[in-house]
Amino acid sequence: MKLNPRRIKVGLELTSKCNLRCGMCPLPVLRRPYEDMVWPMVEKAEREIHGAGLKLKWLHEMGEPLLYARIDDAIRLFPEASLSTNGLVLTEEIGAKLLASPLKRIRICVDSVNPEVYPQLRTGGDFDKLVVLTGAFLKQAKGHPIRIEIQKMRSRLTLEETVDDFRALFDLKKYRNARVIEKTCEALDVNEETDLHGKFYGCVQGAFFTWVVIFADGRVTHCCYDAHGDQVLGDLKTQSLNEILDSPRFAAMQDDFARRDFTNLPRCAECFKHGGESHTFNDVLTRVQNLPGVAKDVVRKVIDVRYRT
Repeated sequence: MKLNPRRIKVGLELTSKCNLRCGMCPLPVLRRPYEDMVWPMVEKAEREIHGAGLKLKWLHEMGEPLLYARIDDAIRLFPEASLSTNGLVLTEEIGAKLLASPLKRIRICVDSVNPEVYPQLRTGGDFDKLVVLTGAFLKQAKGHPIRIEIQKMRSRLTLEETVDDFRALFDLKKYRNARVIEKTCEALDVNEETDLHGKFYGCVQGAFFTWVVIFADGRVTHCCYDAHGDQVLGDLKTQSLNEILDSPRFAAMQDDFARRDFTNLPRCAECFKHGGESHTFNDVLTRVQNLPGVAKDVVRKVIDVRYRT
């Protein structure tokens, strides 16, 4: 297939290991091993991704990227990439590694400022520890060009919390490089509505192919929601990225998706399970998902009524 580098987003899973087992995440029941990507595979991924004219968006898929021993070396290979972390291993030592690297953006998933709600979102997490570590990193990074995003999760459990609550908790007026962002929790593990996320009515990415995701074992999928690897396209251990994207398997999967034949697309079937054969909602969602990032977030907040009732 012909790549459009402006359209494609790339994720690299340095590790599928995590220190938490969150309720909104499929990692507790992940149907593949918990493992680190071997360093030669990281180097091959860099050659393949950049060789194809693509840029890495996130240094993770499943797993906590700060658990990866050579996280700073990986950032140097992919200086364009961002990191998302649960923040619970963001020690002063790791913070120093990150700040000495070319990392431009880090997202810390605080999610709730309520110590009783937080463990319902981040199972196994320590709220007090997170607040201390996040506050320490903000001080450590003060004046640094890195952009720090403090994530607020929008769910039924956090209806009463505001962006200002997060700003106040971390005294963000002191840190010009930090801001609060709001995100909904999307249904990676199940398409049924819960207190953490709502059900979906179509392809939540807006089209069949907007991602290249490379798992820790080198396998490649086309969707960041394919956490278990149900729709793997190929394997970087034995193939090049171009071979994978030009393969008959990928062409057949695209054709099946276009015909809404989900017989061999179980992950896609989950995203469409509530939509039936009427794709009006999906057509709207597709247009929203294909908007520029900032505009997309604004529109999604307007149409997102899942947590208002």
